[in-house]
Amino acid sequence: MQTDLRDKVCIVTGASSGIGEATARALVKEAARIALVARSAARLENLQRELGPNSAAIPCDVRLEESIKRMVETTALQFGSIDILINSAGLGHQAPVAATSIEQWDETLETNLRGMFLACRETLPYFKKEGGGQIINIASGAGYNGIANMAAYCASKFGVVGFSESLALEVRDQNIRVCCLAPGSVRTHFGDEPAEKKKSYSLFPEEVAQVILSLLKQPMQVWMSEVVLRPLNLKLER
Repeated sequence: MQTDLRDKVCIVTGASSGIGEATARALVKEAARIALVARSAARLENLQRELGPNSAAIPCDVRLEESIKRMVETTALQFGSIDILINSAGLGHQAPVAATSIEQWDETLETNLRGMFLACRETLPYFKKEGGGQIINIASGAGYNGIANMAAYCASKFGVVGFSESLALEVRDQNIRVCCLAPGSVRTHFGDEPAEKKKSYSLFPEEVAQVILSLLKQPMQVWMSEVVLRPLNLKLER
């Protein structure tokens, strides 16, 4: 029997755009309750108005420990519990190592890896209190294979894969499922390349969101720990 997402409380980081936004939209259709998390308060508030009362805009800088703590506490106070965490916040810079600034390196690692760690750490006590929960960490194909001129991004996503595998083994006996989802190229405004420049056979954010729903709906005895998504070589347009 599939897990029912109705009334489940979900934190979605990076909810103001891309995979995070598409996932929040998909979850609201399942009657879940969503904490919309990102740095852009204006974007979150516009999205919250569109999604309705089952959502809440909670601005947060995932790089900052106190910001993450406040976000998690606010979510629990507003909705009464936390059942699901989806770590979708991420960014990247395209530059050779010799031209990568320390600011670019730090911003990438702090957003993609440190932020995910902090969100997981702060939500785990709520999962344990509720007797279980689900975490989906968005990695990337770049977490398994190096890409020229994206060393900082690859380093962060390799870290997401390793962290997720380790955490999953720590908490599997506490009814907490951790899945690392690694999409290939996705049509989003990511890094220094606009979405419209992505290859025509890239994934759409909505397609990734549907896979996330499938993972969340797994029977509770099932644990899919790692999923790699690749687009078919079909030039589909929308």
